[in-house]
Amino acid sequence: MEEDIDWGKVSLFLKIGLIGALIILIGDFLMGWGVRDESLGGIEGQVSQYLTISDSRMFWSSLLGSIGVPLACLGHFGIYKLIKPYSLKYAKLYALGGFGFLAFGGAGVHVSSVESAFFYKYMTAVDPKTALTSSMKFVSYFPLPLYIVLLTCWIIIVCAHIKAISKGLSPYPRWCWVFSMPVGTLLVGFSFVLGNYAIVNAIMMGAFSFGNIWTLSGHLLMLPKAKENSEKPLSS
Repeated sequence: MEEDIDWGKVSLFLKIGLIGALIILIGDFLMGWGVRDESLGGIEGQVSQYLTISDSRMFWSSLLGSIGVPLACLGHFGIYKLIKPYSLKYAKLYALGGFGFLAFGGAGVHVSSVESAFFYKYMTAVDPKTALTSSMKFVSYFPLPLYIVLLTCWIIIVCAHIKAISKGLSPYPRWCWVFSMPVGTLLVGFSFVLGNYAIVNAIMMGAFSFGNIWTLSGHLLMLPKAKENSEKPLSS
């Protein structure tokens, strides 16, 4: 278990991961930048903004997500490398969650979400009366199973991350558990109270990406402190 940490590589992984998270955020903004039709209620009102999004924006959002997710996963691989010398148990759990993100996040959940919006947009053009019902069935059959798997992986990686750092099983100070994805997501998650504006809807669409950015940037910022702490004896 005692192994040297290549701090240069970890720093590189975190930087690449941060770039990937920013790429995902741009893709989220392309899909989220719009205003909902407040004359419509329920789910129909929530998804009405997708009817005004151009095909090119959907294409670029899909492409950016499929590129950004693998890059962001490299950042989490850097965090895994920091946990591993201190706790093989939590490192394995963290790796399991990260592998789930790599396998199901980009080409799976992100792309299929854009596909669902694309499907709804054109179903509405063909038959507005059945568009919502048909789109919900499409989501239930195809993207939903991927959402469930990805959510499970997200819970695993978050729990492993918070427990490892809060228990001192990493070179980071224990309080650095605040640089976790749920905290970053919640920091922007309540922006919906500001109203139905394009920028607000875009921020809400990218809430999980903000959580990712918060996590990776926080670990990168505190990396010198982690390196300093690594000179101390490892926890048992």
